Amino acid sequence: MNFLHKNYTKECLTLALPVMLTQVGQVSVNLFDNIIVGKLLGADALASVSLGNAVFFSMFVLALGFSFAIPPLVSEAHSKHDHSTINSVFSHGFVINMTVGILLMTVLLLGMPLLYHSGQPDKIIPDTVDFLTIMAISIVPFMAFQTLREVSEGLSYTIGVTKATIIANVINIVLNYVFIKGLFGFPPMGVKGSALAGLIARIFMVVFLYFVLLKQTKTRRYIKDFSLKIETFSKKMFEKMIRLGLPTALQMFFEVTAFAGAAFICGLISAHDIASHQIALSMASFTFNLCIGFSVASTVMIGRKLGEQNFIELRKVGINNVKIAFIFMAICGVVFILGRNILPTFFTKKEETEVIALAAKLMIIAALFQLSDGIQVTALGTLRGMQDVKIPSIYTFIAYWIITIPLGYFLCVTLNMGAFGMWIALGLGLTISALFLVKRFLNLSAKRIGKSMEADLKNPI
Repeated sequence: MNFLHKNYTKECLTLALPVMLTQVGQVSVNLFDNIIVGKLLGADALASVSLGNAVFFSMFVLALGFSFAIPPLVSEAHSKHDHSTINSVFSHGFVINMTVGILLMTVLLLGMPLLYHSGQPDKIIPDTVDFLTIMAISIVPFMAFQTLREVSEGLSYTIGVTKATIIANVINIVLNYVFIKGLFGFPPMGVKGSALAGLIARIFMVVFLYFVLLKQTKTRRYIKDFSLKIETFSKKMFEKMIRLGLPTALQMFFEVTAFAGAAFICGLISAHDIASHQIALSMASFTFNLCIGFSVASTVMIGRKLGEQNFIELRKVGINNVKIAFIFMAICGVVFILGRNILPTFFTKKEETEVIALAAKLMIIAALFQLSDGIQVTALGTLRGMQDVKIPSIYTFIAYWIITIPLGYFLCVTLNMGAFGMWIALGLGLTISALFLVKRFLNLSAKRIGKSMEADLKNPI
């Protein structure tokens, strides 16, 4: 028996690869921000961006989580050729996403003064505030893009999103360098220039993707039929999408805030610890975001099987895709270990030897927990495809906030292990999350198969 199912592996890769390219583009925005800021401005500026990103993404993932309610509903409706439901999910999703985006932008802007009382190094706070202020505004255009993206991916059209993201990423890299250095008549803006480049790139993404989807046969009808007329909305659909989106948002919030909390805890030790943490996290985030491709593919593929009521094949798809993620992350882990002394040098100046040495140690831990990280994000995708989101959010809360953060503080601060101790705790939290989520999928899919077989026995053809 083959380790991987040939047809399901092919389908998974067909769906996942464009998403992975999209994720490369999106995560590269932060990756190149870190490289350019670290190289041009030094470790203190990198620490400012790290802190700003930690706070920003803690809020940003809440908005993303709500948008993730769209693909399973679109995928299920698409398998039934239910165009009216797809239109409804599109319009309701847009309203929810934009409302959440505006609310979170407001929270970030109003909460900015709290950074001065966060216990972080005083010298990095002013740059953090400048960076975060502009990043907060970028949530709104990105949520418009995210709505278009999730509808498109639910329809199994992923290449348009990839094009938009890659082009926007090139724009971001160029503008990043121009604004930070102050080229072509622009004044040198420092970390503020990095954030401004990201805002402009995100505005471009939503405009570009809109016109791509308007021309694409598979998506054109839904763009043209899109409406925000009051009579098209229903309380029932809003409630359904929020029931799916809110637990997903919380699940993502628990995980990302655990990493944000890790940045704060590392900052209690020194600016070098938080800079090393950011370097290792940038690499780990890069591979994690690639693995999101398998998660999205799982959501779409399992959403189809759910619509078809084919639970035996649904289970096979889920198990197969988790195996693919495991293999991919194992390869990434080997790269991390072999390149641990070289990769950190891309993010900071060569004279920052303490930062590079500590980041190299963190890369070893990152290599190990890559396996758990890939499994848990793919398992979440399979469960989301089954529209099971409440229990997974509880699992992630336990893994990250009951176990990871307290243990990380104890190892990092109490035992004075620094960032190395924090990353041991992060690895443990990811492993626990992966075990819980895979067990949940196996149990839930087995129950669905059992109920389906019982129904067939009671109603023989």
